[in-house]
Amino acid sequence: MPARPFADAVVLAAGSSERMRGQDKLLIEVAGLPLVAWTVRAVAAATTVRRVILVTRRDRIEQFRAAPWAREVNATVVEGGSRRQDSVAAGVAEADGEVVLIHDGARPLVTPKLVDRVAKAARKHGAAVPVAAVPESMRRVVDGRITDIIDRIDLFRSQTPHGTRRQLLLEVYARQDPRGPDTFIDETTLVQAAGLPVTPVKGDPANLKVTLRGDAPLVLALLEARALGAEPDPA
Repeated sequence: MPARPFADAVVLAAGSSERMRGQDKLLIEVAGLPLVAWTVRAVAAATTVRRVILVTRRDRIEQFRAAPWAREVNATVVEGGSRRQDSVAAGVAEADGEVVLIHDGARPLVTPKLVDRVAKAARKHGAAVPVAAVPESMRRVVDGRITDIIDRIDLFRSQTPHGTRRQLLLEVYARQDPRGPDTFIDETTLVQAAGLPVTPVKGDPANLKVTLRGDAPLVLALLEARALGAEPDPA
């Protein structure tokens, strides 16, 4: 008998796509669906996920609620805020699962297997984040000059979804109000700031995020290939 799902997945789709220079990355169409729809579908397909909470801008709430791709997974659509942490807090307020997963809407290449990996690690350890090794040598450039060489050994890129036991995250929120004036990078950073450990799990190099216009062609090509069945989902 399969295990009962225990995680609520909060998909963040409330941003303004400022770095895309006017192009809304979440609505870029791939194989007949907007990019965010592929993200929602992938997350909802995870065996650990019991519910999807889609956080978006006020002017998109009704549009997303009526979208067939949101209705087919019975997604709950709520209003986000001006900052990432405000949108996360709005999603967490709707969640009631044992584990809460926070995922970027602009990461459509996430696989259900990766979502499950993070959810199970968060359930076991309290908090978890997927990481992928940095393959290239790194340089710090300031004012057009290389000021430092960063050894790539033990250097990893953080991905989403981030996973946290909901009760643990609520306890952290009681110490540090996410809607307050202080800004933090993400919820697992906040968990660490509270003195609690975050467990790294194996990420996926293909779990790319569309942030800049130059990111879109590769992500969209990989997504279209997967949507058309030309590329199998990686483990």
